[in-house]
Amino acid sequence: MADHPLNAVNRGVYIADNLDFLKALNDGCIDLVCIDPPFAKNETFGRKNAKSPDPLKPPLSDEERRTEKALLARWGINNEADATKAGIDWPETRYKDFWSWEGDVQEKWVESIREDQPAVHALIEATRLVHGESTAAYLCYMAVRLFEIRRVLKDAGSLFLHCDHTAGAYLRQLLDGIFGNGQNGKPGFRNQVVWRSRQERGNLAQKQLVRSHDTIYWYVKSPNSPYNIQYLPYDQAYIEKAYRHSDHRGQYTTLPCTNETGGNREYDFRGITRAWRFEPSKMQELYDSGRLYQATPKSPWRYKKYFSEADGIKLEDLWNDVGAARGGERTGYPTQKPVALAERIIRASCPEGGVVLDCFAGCAYVAVAAERLGRDWVACDINARAWTVFKRQFGKKNLAELNCEEPTYDFRARQMSFLANTAYVYGPFELPKDPVKADVAEVPRFRVTDKPRRFKVPASEIPEDEMKEVLLRKSGYRAWCCGFANRMPDGAIIKTVRNFHLDHIIAKSLTGEGTSHDITNRAPLCQAHNLRKGNERMTLGELRRQIVRDGELMVNDVSELVNLDDARQFATDYLRSYPGPRRLPI
Repeated sequence: MADHPLNAVNRGVYIADNLDFLKALNDGCIDLVCIDPPFAKNETFGRKNAKSPDPLKPPLSDEERRTEKALLARWGINNEADATKAGIDWPETRYKDFWSWEGDVQEKWVESIREDQPAVHALIEATRLVHGESTAAYLCYMAVRLFEIRRVLKDAGSLFLHCDHTAGAYLRQLLDGIFGNGQNGKPGFRNQVVWRSRQERGNLAQKQLVRSHDTIYWYVKSPNSPYNIQYLPYDQAYIEKAYRHSDHRGQYTTLPCTNETGGNREYDFRGITRAWRFEPSKMQELYDSGRLYQATPKSPWRYKKYFSEADGIKLEDLWNDVGAARGGERTGYPTQKPVALAERIIRASCPEGGVVLDCFAGCAYVAVAAERLGRDWVACDINARAWTVFKRQFGKKNLAELNCEEPTYDFRARQMSFLANTAYVYGPFELPKDPVKADVAEVPRFRVTDKPRRFKVPASEIPEDEMKEVLLRKSGYRAWCCGFANRMPDGAIIKTVRNFHLDHIIAKSLTGEGTSHDITNRAPLCQAHNLRKGNERMTLGELRRQIVRDGELMVNDVSELVNLDDARQFATDYLRSYPGPRRLPI
């Protein structure tokens, strides 16, 4: 896929759902994506109380609050309902990090993943079984965004994704499925960085080790993606021990001139015969310049390496020298990352003149680091509170000095007016226009639906949970595939929808045409057979025949399963009598 120029504004901060923003970007226009997405902690943060009336600490000033409200009003957003319609968060609400299929996942995402990326869909389904509905919904939310991130990266681009222990293992598998596992010279996984982010107190009541680190995953779009080697300074104790010699050139250590296993030819140099690392001419040059050293007259020659010539320690995948954000860098968010962390990532993977993207940019630390290192950057966050944080952070002298303004229209020139060294904010209806897209076949893509974000948009007017309940009542709470039922120890069937999944009787992927998503084409299946049906792409009738062949029926005979013709007529009658469309709030 060819690289394209960035079609967003350099130093632009976009307040929007990042999926909408990513879809508006050109293919191959970003060198580095550095993100700190939600961790799926199943918690709510930013609780208001008398001491902290705002989710952001320290509290907002009256001027900041008025500016936030005025900015939102300019975009036609005057309350929480308006923000929901625009696909963004209202800044006065608490931040939630819990996930549900009804509140955070659009049905067409799931359908597209099932049809276009069966391996990723299988991973999400496995996560549902192992870790639960919430984590599976979170992975679905992240999957559609990660596919867009892969698309907007240049061929030599990199992704650095920060997470903790909560969903880290599942994100690693999801990233492998989207970018590749990086084995045998292929693109995908490059490094897992352990970052010692904090020093937490141990909780003896929980009987567990103290958690003191987070994880950063580094994925590349090409095995040829660059890495700029970085070095850390030596510890003073090491310098004193290793570079303990000195002469008129300074402190030095000595290293062997021999190379017994390197295949070098053996020869005599000034009475000592060895397989030397260097050619005779180079040995003589080192000798003449006073760079050779002998501990005793019969000792093998060693050469002097001066401290002034040492690069330092090559950067490893354990980062314990960059702690949490401190002092004047703090915004008040408990999960804020230090600017020094982003600077290290940018130096490692983004060339000079490259473009850095942070699409979970609430703390502004990536943008500040990119600005300090002279890279172009663009940021996106779903909450207008991010713009308040950007203005605070760029106004701090110890971070970066940059003006933060709203773009204005020059009526004489009939164009937007911009100033140098200025960051600009854009609303959810001011996304980049007319992106350049590659051929769909070149890049795995999801066919995802647009807004609204805060509600699941049912493909049928009947919510999915209600469809599942109605259809299970029709079959006596047995799966339509094999007759599975949830049972009590005495064998009695439990009337619950748990452990059932709603699937299509005939999927779109089998017909190449649009098929009904409503109740007339849906069937409740058990988890195992739902997964098989999706992976092997078959109709429910074909699945039933395979189940009978493999002896997997959980009833005495296939005739005990719900009759599909009767079920379709039942569903048609129910749909005709349905009172009207509904939406399920969070």
